[in-house]
Amino acid sequence: MTVFDEIKRMIEKKEFSKAKKILERMEDDAEKYNTLGIICYYEGNIDEASNYFRKALELNPVHDDALFNYSKVLFEKGLHFESWRYLTRINRKTWEIFDMLGDTQLRQNNLAMALHYYHKAVELSNLSEMKNKYETLKNQLKKALRLAIFCLPRLDNFIKDIVSVLSEIYEVEVVVTTDGRQIADAYNRADIVWIEWANEMAIYITNNFPKNDKKVICRLHSYEALGNYPEKINWTNVDTVVLVADHIESILKAYHENVYKKIREKIKIIPNGVNLNRFKYTIHSPGFNIAVVANINYKKAPEMWLQVIGMLKKIDERYTLHVAGGFQDLRYLHYFKYLIDDAGLRKNVRLYGFVKNVNEFLEDKNYLLSTSIHESFGYNIAEAMARGIKPIIHNYAGSKKQWPKELVYNYIHEIPRILNQEYSSDEYRKHIELNYSLEKQIKTIYSILI
Repeated sequence: MTVFDEIKRMIEKKEFSKAKKILERMEDDAEKYNTLGIICYYEGNIDEASNYFRKALELNPVHDDALFNYSKVLFEKGLHFESWRYLTRINRKTWEIFDMLGDTQLRQNNLAMALHYYHKAVELSNLSEMKNKYETLKNQLKKALRLAIFCLPRLDNFIKDIVSVLSEIYEVEVVVTTDGRQIADAYNRADIVWIEWANEMAIYITNNFPKNDKKVICRLHSYEALGNYPEKINWTNVDTVVLVADHIESILKAYHENVYKKIREKIKIIPNGVNLNRFKYTIHSPGFNIAVVANINYKKAPEMWLQVIGMLKKIDERYTLHVAGGFQDLRYLHYFKYLIDDAGLRKNVRLYGFVKNVNEFLEDKNYLLSTSIHESFGYNIAEAMARGIKPIIHNYAGSKKQWPKELVYNYIHEIPRILNQEYSSDEYRKHIELNYSLEKQIKTIYSILI
């Protein structure tokens, strides 16, 4: 029997004083403070318990038991958002975790997300009480409305989580096609129409079908505003124009002034959201492994990657660039093969091609490099930060509003400054929790659907 087994036995027998005396003689570690927190909680000293759980997390920020216990105390103190933040950081999630995640969302009136989490809890639990809890709330919230989401093939990556969650409340039909008859049939069945991307699909639907009493939403991401799509859409048949960032509105205003004047009152900014439960939070630190997660095309300015690693190699030859992404232009493939060999970068650049499991790829990386000349959001940046990894971000228009300014550079000679700054996995994760969670995105989307 270990010391902690003996302490656990004492706690079960409510011999709290004896257990405390043993713990107080032990060296400081997360397990010690987590156990002291449990004792204080059982004694009814919630504030003291909270302090001990926080101490445990200072020593080990990814201690699952301490994360759960701290979340529970925060929830009982009415700090539901903070409780949710720490629950998402738990790596091994049981049905109890998802149940509590659902509770945090219900208390914040994020009804679709609450149902989503309760559903996950039901899938992991055989308890009839959990099933009844989920089904009772679903029966209260379920709407007899059909939501049709229209998207062109191969452009549906950004709607999958949204569909999964909203399906808890609406009858959701996802229409990924170019077939006019399929589009017409789905449109006629729908009460609410969501057009994903303001591209050819939006042009076709808004110019060919009567709006009638349908609620029509069109989400414009980025590339559409940099082409001539906005002028071809019949915006009279659109109720809400969803933009994913403020700087996309600036682009519309600058390059589509007449259209912007017509639609500015319809615009709703809803930033993209990251499913934080999908990205394992771990503590990262300074090192020499630099990740790039991007398709290799002109927008990502990949030639800059080689300039960066060439510069860093002069500082320390251990710096290595790990590139996850496929070449979308043969010119870049030819250029990379040539320059990596000719500039002596073979030991410093590793090309992985398309990587399916980005979460796993990022496991041992210290930094995420983004050299894009334009982004509407930058999921690669957000996902790395969710994992606790420091990003190094080129100053595209809008970047300083989306990301911490100290992580943004103009010229590559500024990158060593970012590398040498304080490294804080907690702050990187927290930035996504506060600004770009799936929960926040869903709550705002739901508000425009009802």
